Amino acid sequence: MDRISELPHEILGSILSLLPLKEAVATSVLSRHWRYAWAWSTLTLDFDPEETLVGFKYHSRTLQNKKSHRYVNWVNRVVEQHSGPNIKLFRACFDLDRRFTSSIDKWIEFALKKRVQVLVLDFVKEYGINKDSYMFPRKLLGLEEGFASRRCVGLKSLKVLSFNFVDVTGEILEHFLSVCPFLERLSVSFVEKLVNLRVVGSSIALKYLKLEECDDLKRVEIYDTNLVSFIHTGTAIDLRLSNVPSLVEVAITSQRNDIARLCASTAFMRLAFTQLACCLYQLETLMINTQVAEYNKDYTFPILPNLKHLELTVEGDYKLSLSQLSSFMKASPYLQRLALKLRFWEEPFNEGRKIKKAAKCPHHYIKVVEVSGYCDRTNAVEHVMFLMENVVALEKLVIVPYWSWDCHHSGSESGKRERKKEAKARRHANMHLKNRVPSTVEFVCL
Repeated sequence: MDRISELPHEILGSILSLLPLKEAVATSVLSRHWRYAWAWSTLTLDFDPEETLVGFKYHSRTLQNKKSHRYVNWVNRVVEQHSGPNIKLFRACFDLDRRFTSSIDKWIEFALKKRVQVLVLDFVKEYGINKDSYMFPRKLLGLEEGFASRRCVGLKSLKVLSFNFVDVTGEILEHFLSVCPFLERLSVSFVEKLVNLRVVGSSIALKYLKLEECDDLKRVEIYDTNLVSFIHTGTAIDLRLSNVPSLVEVAITSQRNDIARLCASTAFMRLAFTQLACCLYQLETLMINTQVAEYNKDYTFPILPNLKHLELTVEGDYKLSLSQLSSFMKASPYLQRLALKLRFWEEPFNEGRKIKKAAKCPHHYIKVVEVSGYCDRTNAVEHVMFLMENVVALEKLVIVPYWSWDCHHSGSESGKRERKKEAKARRHANMHLKNRVPSTVEFVCL
């Protein structure tokens, strides 16, 4: 007897809601009773691709198009058959562009009608190659005359919004912020049309703002809000902060060429700390890239009295990198966790270059140190030894060996080479570091 089919609809719906989307849809073949059960009960529409998109570019253009069309047809079928009144999440993730504008528009309209809470459009392009990114339509937000306002009802439920390779303007993003009373998380990556963005007003619910690799972004203004986290990576921008009492997490990373062009010498440090001046005393987490910022012993770092977590990206072969690291440690007297990301130029560009020793700077609060980008170079060892000698209360040391984008793509020759480098770095760490770590410190090499 099929006792499962005799269960109340509410219980069947709960069971189906726990299944991945494809498995939930597959239950329609079990019996007539199950045929449409998923369509009214599934609240999470996560269209995760069948295969990883790493290596997608290695396929022929014909095969790429075939896979993209197959993905779009799959999403279209589910959207057409779904009959439930609401959904919690809608996520589309594939290599898509403007050719599929008509279908993507329908997906967004569908999600808004269903009062979606989490909307993720991730049209990932391998290695950040932009190929006619999909443009978010103004009409779906009622920004064009003749749009049916009833379709905007779903905006009232939106809590999380994420765009990757979806071209949006500042006007569109600011409209989302103004009409979505519960929108707390906004993430925008690889966008061409975004130039200026204003996040202003205590009525805005936004808590987390992430802007990544938006090449044309010039200015971001954040005033009078309860923003908790702000993350920016990409070209240098004019960042203006004022009255942000809840802001405790900040990440600022600029591309190498832009820093070199706009922020010579120690200007990058001064610029970063000047932009963050109104919230330095309250910061608890800071992520910053100092790869091309020159060290100046006469420049005094501002004190970060509440900083607990520091993620620092450094040029591993820069001769004064240890002095720079020391300055950050001194400026963060109550730091508890330090994540150091080492970046090295490929040999033989920096072959044989040595970094200078730095004066001792004992730190008594750091408990955990993580060093990523470790490789079989003397300078990598020097950074780790400097930290072991100066972090007095160290309890755990984590080493993350050399890693790159291709490292886990088994189908490419470059991927195989990268994995060999990673294995070599791991052996080097175990051979040259493990026996030098005190017995009171936990040593982990990933």
